[in-house]
This record gives sequence, C-alpha cells and structure tokens, in this order.
Amino acid sequence: LDPGPPVFYPERHQRRSLRMRTHDYASPGLYFVTFNTKERHRWFGEVRDGCMHLNANGQLAREHWLAIPDHHGHVRIHVFTIMPDHVHGILELVERPARSPQARTDGRPNGAAPGSLGAIIGSYRAGVVRAINLSRSYVIRGLWQRGYHDVIIRNERAFQRITGYIQRHPPMVG
Repeated sequence: LDPGPPVFYPERHQRRSLRMRTHDYASPGLYFVTFNTKERHRWFGEVRDGCMHLNANGQLAREHWLAIPDHHGHVRIHVFTIMPDHVHGILELVERPARSPQARTDGRPNGAAPGSLGAIIGSYRAGVVRAINLSRSYVIRGLWQRGYHDVIIRNERAFQRITGYIQRHPPMVG
C-alpha cells in the first residue's frame, strides 16, 4: 500500500532560519561557515599524531570543497579544514551578473536563492553525499546535520582571527 508523496503542511513544517534576516546572502562578502555531520559521526577520518588523516570520504569532501569555484564562478575559497565530523571554511562571494529570481511553482516555500551562500553550501553537501554513495555498496542517508553556522566577516581583523582559528586545527593529510 503506497501512501503517495509526503504532504507539505506549511503551518506544521516551519523551520526557524539560522540566517540573519536583514542580510542578503547572495551579496558579495566573506563568510565563515561550519557544518557538522549528523550526530557528529566521524565520516571523514581521524586525528592521529597531531594531523587530520582523511579517509576516502574525507578526500572526497576536500576535492568537492576545492571544486566549489568550478561550479560557482562567483566564489573564491580561502582557508578551510575538514575534521572527522565537521567542516570549517571561509568562502568569498564576489560580484556576479544580475539574474532574475526563479520562483517555485510547486506550492512549497522558496529554497535558497540561486548563487547564495545557502545554495552553495547545499550544492557542496549534496555533491559530497552523492560522491560518497557512489563509492560505497550501501547508501548513506542523513550524512549532514540540518543547517549550518555562518559568520559574516565584516573586516580584516575578523578575517585574520577566523583564519587563525581554522589554521590552528590539525593539518590535513591523506
């Protein structure tokens, strides 16, 4: 007995946004992002002898991070690290040609705006899951914890402080 597709009830399926309501996350700027694996499962490797040893999943996560600018030409990557159960990185969105917004027509709320920080993170995370699942004999469901943490980097001092924080993590090998 197939119950059919799940029903979307806007009044019941409201999720609070973690984003700053007054900021346009598609606008140029520097953003520090952190996102965790679901239940902090150690999917990407282990810290041993003062180094982060990436396993095959961690290597895929690193390759996909480095490829973000290939998929989003208006993004520059700065310092980043992949830990056993989370990713930290600084992304810079630069000016890009204006595009008209694309509204959804399926009755669900609009997702992340095309080219926005949310769309970039969503694309990255989906790509990592897809690549990991293609490399396994079983499918991983729920690799990532919902949402992500972001900090809008507003000045050079904050950029240097956050860069130092990321660089103090164990160096990645593997």
